[in-house]
Amino acid sequence: MKRLAFLLILQVFSFQTFAQNREKDKAEILAVLTDFFETFTHPDMKYFDRNCSPDFQLLEVGEVWERKEIQAYVDRVTAKPLTFERTNQFDFIKVKFYKNMAWVSYYNTATIRSLQDNSIKKREWLESIILEKVKGRWVLQQMHSSFKK
Repeated sequence: MKRLAFLLILQVFSFQTFAQNREKDKAEILAVLTDFFETFTHPDMKYFDRNCSPDFQLLEVGEVWERKEIQAYVDRVTAKPLTFERTNQFDFIKVKFYKNMAWVSYYNTATIRSLQDNSIKKREWLESIILEKVKGRWVLQQMHSSFKK
């Protein structure tokens, strides 16, 4: 009887630890996603490099973007003074884990403020990402983005 009680207590603590680890993983994934989007907010490839696998692929509204396409975007935007400020908000729909992989679906809302006239535009996407935990850190493998009208 004591052994059964011990096993039950151990199982409860194991489940609680597992749930806490998953919440920690979700927070880390949100941090990776937020930092990655700095590539587009404050155009600089350092945000891409620290958050993406070398073979990362972005499926953006019917186009395939890899590192070279994202680099070209950053180069175009940084070739002239920035004319906007962008903030992003991410609302997770579903997060699913399997071993060292995570699949996440979420809404992305960007608020873009013109630095010229202070006008504000909102843009919304439905997106999903696939991440892999490499050396204890989540990295983006793939992102799929669909513009919401």
